Amino acid sequence: MLDEMEIRKKLIDFEARFGRSGKIDVYYAPGRVNLIGEHTDYNGGLVLPFAIQQGTYLLIRPSDLPPARLYSDELGLEARVMTPDITKKNDWADYVRGVYMYASEVVCGEIPPFDAMYFGDLPLDSGLSSSASLEMATALGLGSLDCRLSKEDAVKVCRRAENDFVGVACGVMDQFTVAFAKERHAILLDCDTLDYRQVPYNLKDTVLVVGHTGVRRSLTDSDYNKRRRECAEALSLLSAKIEAKRNLSQLTIKEFEGARWSIPDTLALRAEHVIYENVRVEEAARCLETGDPETLGYLLNRSHESLRDLFEVSSFELDTLQEISASQPGVWGCRMTGAGFGGCVIALVKEDALERYLGRVPGLYWKSTHCDAGFVVTTPGEGASMLEIL
Repeated sequence: MLDEMEIRKKLIDFEARFGRSGKIDVYYAPGRVNLIGEHTDYNGGLVLPFAIQQGTYLLIRPSDLPPARLYSDELGLEARVMTPDITKKNDWADYVRGVYMYASEVVCGEIPPFDAMYFGDLPLDSGLSSSASLEMATALGLGSLDCRLSKEDAVKVCRRAENDFVGVACGVMDQFTVAFAKERHAILLDCDTLDYRQVPYNLKDTVLVVGHTGVRRSLTDSDYNKRRRECAEALSLLSAKIEAKRNLSQLTIKEFEGARWSIPDTLALRAEHVIYENVRVEEAARCLETGDPETLGYLLNRSHESLRDLFEVSSFELDTLQEISASQPGVWGCRMTGAGFGGCVIALVKEDALERYLGRVPGLYWKSTHCDAGFVVTTPGEGASMLEIL
């Protein structure tokens, strides 16, 4: 997280841009990393994410006259929210517009105009849920405009903003994790029922390293929505052969293997990843609780292979960074994290091997890809909240 001195400097920047006319509130929403359980969320399965120590900050203050004025410090871009006729502009502020619109429609009624400034230390389009972080900061920030959402309502509003307004058919994992994460814990979340429990991070002398490939991704421009359609088609065809299921993750391995012959090969590969990945998530949660990094590393490697070969959402850069990482001394395992098509890997590294890992991997990766990788050493952090800045 940024320190208070950095946030105070942003408060000065806010007043320089929007004027001095009242109290400015500060909100924070982290990014998230999914330890394991990829593309299982929208298939009603299990995931094991945690919040990281980097995220999005929002400075917000009610204003007297519309429109709402927005500024992204990182992008250096302004935007507006025009009420009551909010329309999609295909820019970064659509996430804000969607949250504002659905919060006013579903929960709060008319929301007054405001001035808002966004900044942070979370890489965009990296697979670390920068969009969910932006959405959740906005949803909680509406509390400064007399639109106070519970975290449960905020999750629903943010997911709807991304699904229905922005047009990315994501599952609920990202918004849920950003809202409910707990320090030194991962969340074992059932994306079908939203039942969850906090899983303690009991791995001793082991750190998590998030490695960014240097390749940004855009889910709306990728095959993400196509994979969702393929999973839905696989479920429909499999349900015709066995007892009908609400989602792919309800199928047992035995049920799937007995019926996979009845569906096209591509759809069988997609379903195979989802069903076996769901089992890996349960095993990984046990590894966190019992402090078993060796088995957890094995599961991470198998997850990456499945995402690469069965679900086909990896990339040359992701595969290269994963392979280099997994081959280093002191690395228990590594896999791509996030929806794929660029973004990040997560590596499980022995603490005493971290310096060597960070010293060797960037150069080896650049030699293979001519891309600059960025690395963040992190631990599971807290979820979104309002901050008190003195």
